[in-house]
Amino acid sequence: MGEPSDRYRIIAGPGSPYSHKVRAVMRYRRIPHDWVIVLGGWDGTGQTDKLTHLHKNQLPIVLFPDGTPWTDSTPLIHELDSRHEGRSVLPPSPGERFLARLIEDFADEWLPIPLMAFRWTSDEDVAFCARRQMHGWLGAVSEDELAAGMARFTARQQKVRTALGAGNPAATDVFHRQYLELLETLERGLSLQLFLFGNRPSIADFALYGMLSQFAIDPTAARILRQHAVRLFQWTQYIDDLSGHDGNWSTDREPGETARAMVKFAGRTLLPMMLAVSAALAEGKPLAVYPIEGVQITSIARPYPAHCWLWLKQMFAALPYGERQVLRPLLEEAGFWNALAFAPGEAERVPAFAMI
Repeated sequence: MGEPSDRYRIIAGPGSPYSHKVRAVMRYRRIPHDWVIVLGGWDGTGQTDKLTHLHKNQLPIVLFPDGTPWTDSTPLIHELDSRHEGRSVLPPSPGERFLARLIEDFADEWLPIPLMAFRWTSDEDVAFCARRQMHGWLGAVSEDELAAGMARFTARQQKVRTALGAGNPAATDVFHRQYLELLETLERGLSLQLFLFGNRPSIADFALYGMLSQFAIDPTAARILRQHAVRLFQWTQYIDDLSGHDGNWSTDREPGETARAMVKFAGRTLLPMMLAVSAALAEGKPLAVYPIEGVQITSIARPYPAHCWLWLKQMFAALPYGERQVLRPLLEEAGFWNALAFAPGEAERVPAFAMI
């Protein structure tokens, strides 16, 4: 527990997409906060005693004004919406709110896989990413101490890359093609409007920004981004601090072209991953195996993506009939429509949607 304050404190990681996502939301919503990197809080393999007293294993850790630490960016953003009026990042219609959460899950749960593949494979990316992130954590230390931290961090992250399914060399070309497709889709959309659901940002935009904030830095991914998507590169600079931005939600009932493209993209990537992970967990298997564009991905069966999938199903089940019918053609085309239906007894097993 921290000391009570009138401000939030974002305990962040220098290479954490979710930390940047939460900070950007707080900046846009004009919620008083401090950004804190605890120097020495990470040694390359895990948290040190500078952070372990908070009893949280993921970043960002947000200390609320009463001093209580919380994590998990999606429930955090929803909690902030319930506590602070104005400038909400949740679209007003239930259907658009559902799509925003689906696209957010695409960004939060799928995009880390290609991010880890880019970050921890080539010698150039490994050397840069390890050095810049460990310097961000350790601060002013000797070259020997920094090099030791880099070695520890690299070994850890390459194990994480493999565990997430990003270490399969056969998938490298798939990730590159998908990354280019993502950039081209978002670049094209930025010629029409700045955000997915109008001229104000949603939780989905901030999730995409969180990942792009890192793609825009890492050597290989950044070169591709700057070559193919200059609008999008500048968008990542703009969305970092939207405290002075004002805009309105779209009045169109139908989702826009870019939002539709993101949902269809998620149907080819996020959906098979979530289905495979959920099935593996239900069967008590430690690994999930699924195909992406003809390439087999094998990852550990992590509970959290399965929880996200159940939360999406819960949101979908709660949609008014009219909203569901508006979304039906898109969700059918993307493969989500039937998959989002609860299996018998599944609705009773949905975990609480709450900060942890």
